[in-house]
Amino acid sequence: MQTRQRGTADIGPPPTTIPPLEVVAATGTTTPGEPEWLWESLRYRFWQPADLARSIRRAGPFTVEQREAIAYWWSLLAAVERLGPRAYAAAFVHAAERHDSDQVRWSLLAMLRDELQHEQLCGMVVEGLAPGWPFQYAPRTTLGRQGICHLRDVYEEAERSWDGYRRVLAQDGIGVASGALLLGALVTGDLCERWATGCTIPAFATAFRHSARDAQRHQAVLRALATWDWPAAGGRAAVRGGQAGPGVRQAPVQRHAGRGRPPAGPVG
Repeated sequence: MQTRQRGTADIGPPPTTIPPLEVVAATGTTTPGEPEWLWESLRYRFWQPADLARSIRRAGPFTVEQREAIAYWWSLLAAVERLGPRAYAAAFVHAAERHDSDQVRWSLLAMLRDELQHEQLCGMVVEGLAPGWPFQYAPRTTLGRQGICHLRDVYEEAERSWDGYRRVLAQDGIGVASGALLLGALVTGDLCERWATGCTIPAFATAFRHSARDAQRHQAVLRALATWDWPAAGGRAAVRGGQAGPGVRQAPVQRHAGRGRPPAGPVG
């Protein structure tokens, strides 16, 4: 059997820059289906945590207390990031069950990929600073002991948030769930931008910058998804279009063909 070798396919490498998002005039009408940027802005993976592994390992030097403090801080971020993959995976399953369009399902899947990368990044940083942190690590400072104690409460609260999200998704559908995810993306994008600007550790600043850009793309897509279920939100989103990141302009979006009653036959 002939072995397929990497690189023989007639497909070039993914671009290193994010493709420009399609600009739709606010006064014009959209074409049937989703705007082109809904898919194009997410179809490529522009970074991966492994690219930062070496620079993160070489960050420092740090004292023991500093290592435990930084590991604690990244663990707080990880508690939030761990919710992302589950939330987007549940939204993807819900969209598939509703027979939503290919672009909607692929966009949710691509955002799930991004959230997995964010979770992986947090774990990589924490493991590099304090292997086994938090619950397989023996803290060496008072700050470390207090941080681990607090993280137990944080993780319990995160699980309660996950239970609430699942109830909302089951009862109210993907429109309300998209609104909840949008709020998270808005907060994450702004925070990561600030951290990238103020962080003095280059490897961490780069990671924050990547995460902020991911969050900005997520904001644009989630706004569109929410607009389909909440048409009145389209006008307000257009006024706040600058929050979605550079190159993104909000515009009314038509409801996609997958909404409503699912077709009787198989969906391709």
